[in-house]
Amino acid sequence: MWIINVDIEANEVFRASEILADLRVVSETLFYPMKVVGFWDYHLDGTHLCPQKTLKMTCRHELPKDHQDYIEYSVTATREFGAILKVKFPHAKLELYLK
Repeated sequence: MWIINVDIEANEVFRASEILADLRVVSETLFYPMKVVGFWDYHLDGTHLCPQKTLKMTCRHELPKDHQDYIEYSVTATREFGAILKVKFPHAKLELYLK
């Protein structure tokens, strides 16, 4: 999976958006014709898009990292959604996955 880091430094006058919808538009505009297929929001305690959550199952990427069934969310995004690009926004503590 390719990883792009969009690092926006803080400014005394202006502040970059941390809203998921805004950053989705930015990602889809920068990497057109790719579309967002998943996200992981560290700011909201790991809120994410996941097929296991949709089916009310335990998310394997929410298990402790030393658990034998743990897998990274990026692996799930690749396998389940076909994601090939991760766009990281450190200022918003957000990762978006595109395909």
